[in-house]
Amino acid sequence: MKYDYIASGISIINDIKYLDGTYSRNRLGGCAIFAYGGIRLFTDSVLFLSSGGKDFFDYYGDYFKQNNISSEAIYLDLPFTHHTELIYEEDGTWKEKSIHGDDYFLLQSENNRTSFKKLKPFLHKDSKGLYLDSPAQENIFKEIDDIRKISPDIKIMWEPPSFSSKDPSLKEIIINNLKKIDYYSMNLDEASSFFNVSREEEIINAIKKLNIPCFLRKGEKGSSWIQDGNVFSCDAIAKDKAKDVTGCGNTSAAAALYWATKTNNYNDVVYNANYAASINSQFEGPIELNKYI
Repeated sequence: MKYDYIASGISIINDIKYLDGTYSRNRLGGCAIFAYGGIRLFTDSVLFLSSGGKDFFDYYGDYFKQNNISSEAIYLDLPFTHHTELIYEEDGTWKEKSIHGDDYFLLQSENNRTSFKKLKPFLHKDSKGLYLDSPAQENIFKEIDDIRKISPDIKIMWEPPSFSSKDPSLKEIIINNLKKIDYYSMNLDEASSFFNVSREEEIINAIKKLNIPCFLRKGEKGSSWIQDGNVFSCDAIAKDKAKDVTGCGNTSAAAALYWATKTNNYNDVVYNANYAASINSQFEGPIELNKYI
């Protein structure tokens, strides 16, 4: 089956510790499942591409069945599906550590992340969009030309992981990567570190200067799409209904990718991205898509 969009990235089982000290264990997480939901709210033609261990469907199986998700692009090439403890901080940021040891992310990076080899069977001449969450040093950024040879009109949204965008030594690599793709997304905290400025106005000016379309996520303040010196903003939607904001960034960035391929009205892009984040925030874990599709 051909898909117009691909949501790719890491899949994780999260044990989440909230600020009040409560825990939620064995929650489905990682960028891929939330990015997939952000696109699937608007189209069925989206593929979930990720990696896991032999235990992947012990955790994800019911969710895939309940929401009619294809498993054809799930690569079971890891010893274990990533399983982490995610701890929220007072400022809304979070820290994460693997229950399999501090080196597990690094050791499994080559097998876990998106690659042209994994994408190739699902790319075609009419592919419209690809969401990436890959770290800055991943080989996928050396393979963008290979992707575009098969899918010349594809639009690529990259959401650099926080540990990449906050590492000053990677800034030049990240900028070179951004020049190869179409859109990128950061939150205010990540963008502040990346551009080495503090105020929102300074962040937006730095994004304008870089002159690569950016979906800037601002948490409870909503989001902005910044392109060609213009800023299109929308407030957060239904904040009072939020139960859990985990994954809202991935959800909204992927939704922004979808809408940026559909329209040049960037007010619509940010509105629908915020709408997707709002839906995601109303669930403890990923969106129960079967309620919307």
